[in-house]
Amino acid sequence: MNKKEFIEKYAKEHRYFSFSDVVSESGMSRPLTKKYLYELKETGIIFPAGRGVYSSISKTFPLEEKSRVVKIRQMISREYPNLDFIIWNTLSFQPYYHHQQTHNITFIELEYDAIHPIFDRISRDYRYVLIEKASRVPPKDFDITKDPIVIRLMLKNSPRQGHAATLEKMLVDLFIVKDKYFTMPNADYWELWRSLDSFYRVNVTDIIWYAKSRRYFGELYSQLIDNVGLKEVTFSAYLKTADKVTRKEGSNGKTNS
Repeated sequence: MNKKEFIEKYAKEHRYFSFSDVVSESGMSRPLTKKYLYELKETGIIFPAGRGVYSSISKTFPLEEKSRVVKIRQMISREYPNLDFIIWNTLSFQPYYHHQQTHNITFIELEYDAIHPIFDRISRDYRYVLIEKASRVPPKDFDITKDPIVIRLMLKNSPRQGHAATLEKMLVDLFIVKDKYFTMPNADYWELWRSLDSFYRVNVTDIIWYAKSRRYFGELYSQLIDNVGLKEVTFSAYLKTADKVTRKEGSNGKTNS
């Protein structure tokens, strides 16, 4: 087996792997490894999964907007054509939940100056709209059975496709809000992650960057490590990369959450 065949075999046997993994396992030079990986990517044998990370998983998560999301997105785009925003709904994961969700939350993310004007406009069409506060505690009158619309501050450079949130962003956001808004038990969240992982490829870099930007990287990472199923069978490249980031930050005396 020549070096190129070795890399192809290695790629097919690993759901996620890094450029450094291939260099270490093959013993090839970095330029030659880069050349072979590029050829495998061009022929559809491997796929990009972040900076320096590849995957043998071809499918990406289908961003299917629900009717409420479509209606609100169209209204905002029509009435505020220059406004930057992101909108998504927890029903995006409905086919993959371990326990089906009876109720849902729609999140609209905006720049600071647009939050109150859009709150006023959305409130004309929907009865239960609220502005998210910078707290881990939900509003006293929060009621998920009313299928609330939550307006929140948009983080610059959030992973997105147009006005839609990507899978990576939604996974991190759902981890953050699952307890605050009572969306699901922790165990159900990790079942959801496993279910999605069995079908779709994620961008490892986007998950790490966004979780760090939201200041939840430490919590997300520690639970990934504690979750034996994920540690053994999924996101190996994510765990390796996250571990390197954690150790690097620790040596610099910085927090990772």
